[in-house]
Amino acid sequence: MESLTDDVLIRILSYLDIKSQQIMLNLHPRFFNLMPIVWISQYKKVKMSLFEAKFSIDDLRYFFQSISKTVQVMHLRMMSAEQYMVLLEFIFPKVYDFRFATVPSRLLSDSDIPKLIMTFPNLKEFSPQGSFSGRYFTDFPLLERLTLTYCQHFSVENLANVMKVRKLKEIKLCLFDRMTIEKTPICLPADSLANLESIKVEIDELPWFEDHLETLDCLNELTISGPGLMGILPLLCRKLGSITEKHHFKILETCNTTDTLCTVIESKLRVDKLKIVTDNYLLEDLGYFSPSCFEYLNQLFFKSCCIQEKRYFNNLMHNIANIEFVSFEQCVFTFDNYQFIAAKIGEKRKKLLQVNLFQNTCVCTRKPWIYSKIGEHPLLEFIEGKNYDYTFEPIYMTFN
Repeated sequence: MESLTDDVLIRILSYLDIKSQQIMLNLHPRFFNLMPIVWISQYKKVKMSLFEAKFSIDDLRYFFQSISKTVQVMHLRMMSAEQYMVLLEFIFPKVYDFRFATVPSRLLSDSDIPKLIMTFPNLKEFSPQGSFSGRYFTDFPLLERLTLTYCQHFSVENLANVMKVRKLKEIKLCLFDRMTIEKTPICLPADSLANLESIKVEIDELPWFEDHLETLDCLNELTISGPGLMGILPLLCRKLGSITEKHHFKILETCNTTDTLCTVIESKLRVDKLKIVTDNYLLEDLGYFSPSCFEYLNQLFFKSCCIQEKRYFNNLMHNIANIEFVSFEQCVFTFDNYQFIAAKIGEKRKKLLQVNLFQNTCVCTRKPWIYSKIGEHPLLEFIEGKNYDYTFEPIYMTFN
């Protein structure tokens, strides 16, 4: 080993996982001295479970010390009280994004916030877990993006204060129950919301923001979470009329809801990518389509949906003349041996349609769905089956 240069050893050490690197620390002084160079290059972003990493306290201290001046993002899961105290021994001047989850979950409280402000003086994104009321959250001087979903006992009053003082770019709630919302009204001035680019709330929290949505020129992402949202999209479209009229949707995704396709078509929403996840009555709401139904849509993604009627599926495929892409991923069909007739699908088209089929099944046979392609058409292309990305949120929107 003495014949190996530092560069060679650094390269070897960089191939090891964090557990193996800790073992190497104690095998030879050269490993110990070179490891900070490895960690500095590897860990501009730290995303790990401290429980799974199996750090000894001394090794964790050495790790934090090594990266403290260079790390930019820290997402720490399963952090114990002892590990938390080690973290506070250092200052991380370049960290702009800090997220943590502790064991136990109520380990930290309001008194810890001033300590964290000192440890992360330039923090912009913060996602904490603990018993926080929000008392000191306005003291983060650069705070822009805040997730409160895992903050127990956060007060509505302190939420309003944070919004007013910091004028956040992103807020994620999904925190307050209906009783708290009804008992504690909140007044958010328009200027406190003016910088918002992203909002994530449960449906009961939406009224705090909905009256201002029309004026939020920076808003490009809205997520509605929570249980019991089956069939909520029509109501939401009425509540968010100003958004649906003003904005062009880049993505509109629903999960475990009904009437999505019908609502989007009837509301004439302008959507680039419509993603529908887990709708057991996907085509039954409308049944029959015409090319004008899809005038304002560009791409259709259906995942884990149930296609119950062959005639409705035929009608869909034969009338999506304006659609450029349609995907069926892990869907269930009640019929088998389906024939995609290229001439029929392509006859009303003026631009190419790409079709993606991925791991679909037939409910009758409980086996992969069988289909065939009859003929060819220059405006029809079947691409290699692929599974696309989804948020799996009840309602997720991004805007131009």
